[in-house]
Amino acid sequence: MTARRIGATLVGVLVLVLPALAGEGSHEEVVKSMLKAFDRMSTALAAVQDEDTAKAAKPELTAAAKAFLDARKKAEDLPPPDRAEKERLEKTYKPKLVETQKKLFVEIRRVEEIPGGRAALKEITGVLGRDGK
Repeated sequence: MTARRIGATLVGVLVLVLPALAGEGSHEEVVKSMLKAFDRMSTALAAVQDEDTAKAAKPELTAAAKAFLDARKKAEDLPPPDRAEKERLEKTYKPKLVETQKKLFVEIRRVEEIPGGRAALKEITGVLGRDGK
């Protein structure tokens, strides 16, 4: 994974998700679920120090990636937002999403260099890939 590809993918998530996240009450909860999933991934990756901890992080990374993909699917299924709600959600959550993604990106780059790290990162490829698979 290159830094450029990861960065573009995470920005793409913002572009795809934020516009879909407005309107009905459940949209805000979808954003919160995504933030929580990013935090879980970052926390699990932060614990990776060697090959053993990389292996130990896999179950949490898998669960966090599934939670993120589930939230993204819910976002895709929601109706488009009205303009005011879209702007409110962007104002409230875009800075949080950007900061959370930065933390995740830093951990991804660090873990790539650790023995067993790339194998652990495979658990979150669905989050980083465009097709979500």
